[in-house]
Amino acid sequence: MKNTSQKKQSSVPVLSSADVFASIQAVARGEAKLPDWAGEKVYVGDAARKHWERMETQSESLNSFSKLLSDNRDVLAAIASARPESVAALARLVHRDESNISRTLGKFEKFGIVALIAAEKGRTKRPVLTMEKLRLDLDLLSGQVQFAAMRSSAAIR
Repeated sequence: MKNTSQKKQSSVPVLSSADVFASIQAVARGEAKLPDWAGEKVYVGDAARKHWERMETQSESLNSFSKLLSDNRDVLAAIASARPESVAALARLVHRDESNISRTLGKFEKFGIVALIAAEKGRTKRPVLTMEKLRLDLDLLSGQVQFAAMRSSAAIR
């Protein structure tokens, strides 16, 4: 006897925006049943699938990540807009101590949000944003958090 209660292990579907809207409209008019992907994750177009990737999370809690992000949004903004050539240059931009910025960048690096690119000469490292957007999925019952991120178009150039 087959066990029909097992969930299908399928990949995330990739649909065009026209297909998504046509399906929604057909269901709203009562002309179609809910599609298999209803209530699930769907990528709208191949570009979305190529740019979003799952990030492995460490043991950091949602609270500590939230604090890191809220306390250091200026650091991310400075990296994105000024594209500093070194950690020291970034520290000067945001008027903070270089050792403090270094620790902060290390934390962002663990999440894959920032990369530190070694200079061709010397020990200087250039901070670069590797992600433009971050999505988190929080399972309310288990408390587990999973991150997915969209690669930055300017990442590691």
